[in-house]
Amino acid sequence: MTHYDMRYDRRKIADAEAYQIFEEAEYCVISTVDADGMPYGFPISHVLKEGVIYIHTTNTFGHKLDDFMHDPRICATAVGPVAACFEETFFTTRYESAIAFGRIRRVEDAVEAKQALVALCMKYLPEFKHEIGPAIEREMADTAVWAIGIDEVTGKAARKIGDWTPES
Repeated sequence: MTHYDMRYDRRKIADAEAYQIFEEAEYCVISTVDADGMPYGFPISHVLKEGVIYIHTTNTFGHKLDDFMHDPRICATAVGPVAACFEETFFTTRYESAIAFGRIRRVEDAVEAKQALVALCMKYLPEFKHEIGPAIEREMADTAVWAIGIDEVTGKAARKIGDWTPES
């Protein structure tokens, strides 16, 4: 993988902050490459657990599943709060984002899969925690759980006035 320097280095954030963006983001976009070399990106709910991004899909067939089997390398992108603003003489955006590069694998261990599904449910609908167990039992036969082991994470942010000007 070719590494590029960040154009505006002062926007670079610490790896721990990038992981925090993944933890707090409502969803992330996973990008893959199919057998024909065509990129494919899709938004998906996710959860970050112990430095691993977990997602779930159907277990039958589809574009993303074919891509995972073709080439397990992925790129995941998460974006935090975004606010457009006008500062002095230019338009800009307050934002934070993180990108993770890694490899995806199907979670075969039943305990790990259930723990990931519980974590996903608790992230999005903790008020229904009493329904998680029965839902997993009903849906598990049709569900695949995937784990993305992160090889590299980067993040950047422009959170306040002065983080960026047209001259920088």
